[in-house]
Amino acid sequence: MTPFYGANDPPVGDVVPDWLLGGNRKRRVLAALADEREAGWRVPDLIDDLRCGRSTVYEILRALRTLNVLEEAADKRLRLDHETDLGEAIVRLLDALAPFTDQPVDRPPRTRSRRKSAGRSRRSA
Repeated sequence: MTPFYGANDPPVGDVVPDWLLGGNRKRRVLAALADEREAGWRVPDLIDDLRCGRSTVYEILRALRTLNVLEEAADKRLRLDHETDLGEAIVRLLDALAPFTDQPVDRPPRTRSRRKSAGRSRRSA
């Protein structure tokens, strides 16, 4: 199934950091939250500045909250907690992937699954 980007532009292609971190949007949200230069992010700012869908941002934040790696300030600004082992590991992974930002992933093109096609044929018969 082809990903749906809504009104947002799809990524140019699959590059190593996006592939390893589950996609362009996920990598950009993680990188923004990990940036120590930022005072933190409000959800609407993540959505607008990173051009990510609202559901995508909330899905990532929900997972990070469950893992206890988010810091939330009184003004609702969020950041990755670098003091946790997992938060530190995410930051280190993002740093290690930085040199590969423009390196495409060598992978076969996505094609329609035969299983889905077969399922449709059976239903129509």
